[in-house]
Amino acid sequence: MSIDRLEKVAKAGNPNAQLALGKIYFEGRANVKQDYVEAIRWFTMAAEAGNGAAMFNLGICYENGVGVAMNPTAAYDWYRKAADSGVAEAQGKVAAIAEMRGDYQSAVKYLRLRADAGDTICQRKLGVYILNGIGTNAPASEAVTYLLKAARKGDIRAQVYLADCYQRGNGIERNYYEMFNWLTLAAQEGDPEAQTKLGYCYQRGMGISRNTDQAAACYQSAANADYAPGIVALASCYLEGCGVPHDLTKAVELMKKAAELGDEIGEYQYGMALLSGTGVEANPGEAFTWIERSAQQNFTAAMLQVATLYEEGIGTSKNDGAALHWLSKAADIRNPEAMYRMAMFLLEGRATPKNPSRARELLDMAAKYEHPNAATALKTFFPDSATP
Repeated sequence: MSIDRLEKVAKAGNPNAQLALGKIYFEGRANVKQDYVEAIRWFTMAAEAGNGAAMFNLGICYENGVGVAMNPTAAYDWYRKAADSGVAEAQGKVAAIAEMRGDYQSAVKYLRLRADAGDTICQRKLGVYILNGIGTNAPASEAVTYLLKAARKGDIRAQVYLADCYQRGNGIERNYYEMFNWLTLAAQEGDPEAQTKLGYCYQRGMGISRNTDQAAACYQSAANADYAPGIVALASCYLEGCGVPHDLTKAVELMKKAAELGDEIGEYQYGMALLSGTGVEANPGEAFTWIERSAQQNFTAAMLQVATLYEEGIGTSKNDGAALHWLSKAADIRNPEAMYRMAMFLLEGRATPKNPSRARELLDMAAKYEHPNAATALKTFFPDSATP
């Protein structure tokens, strides 16, 4: 169709012709000079007439400021209209923008549309959303359904998430053999998380006969990819002589590598090695630095250790207030040892005003978690306490 004829049809109100004309002006085709403003005019006419592709094109123009002032809100509105009209690319775009905005219900809505249409990535993402209760209250069994679809099409990350579901019995009956099989598929494709978890299966005999040599080999593969949890697991193997020769120096080297990658367990373990001088020259000051880094990532064991170091003034200045701070953080996440120790601070009025009632609450909770000293402390300081 000639440009003149196309323009006549477009002016008569045909949205497909309006869209086509808009594209010609946008791209500068068919001997027509590129004109973004004119393209916007025709896209708008087609979009207002209900053409989904034109709506999507307008979204692109407003998002990038092409032929019109940049306007993220207008872009999102047009993307959403295009998505609701069934434009697949717009549905994916809206899901991504909604996620960035924290509008997880909208993200789930459009992810579901794409997942049901067979989009593998959206199937996996929707499964993860459901598992974590983000933007939806759908049951875990629905997440497994979507993850299975994606995993069967070769999505490596879906295979790993699905293996987790089989391990925990989350949304599906617990099955270590299925867990092992899906991890094997993902590990063979080089996924370091899958390699680490597969190593754990071999080490513990979950879904497969126990094989410590194979476990260490899996951990080594993950470590080669600088995957910190795999490095930590391999360090433990060298520490215990599990599948590899016992080698304290090698174990500490690996702990340090994991710590430098920001892994909270690696930071804690390397710090503890420095503190005790295990496989490395003792250095309390440096040990404190690494253990505190781990504590800042909410690793409970590190929180407790930092509190101890502050109490005893090892690697840092003695500071009961700082010790109480870390005990309080650990107590907030229901650690019974932290609850017990914090209660002692409150009973003694150390670095804080005495507060027997709060101390009693903490001891009660610690006792319920079967802390070995909490029940005794309750009887000592609160003789009227009922036996937990």
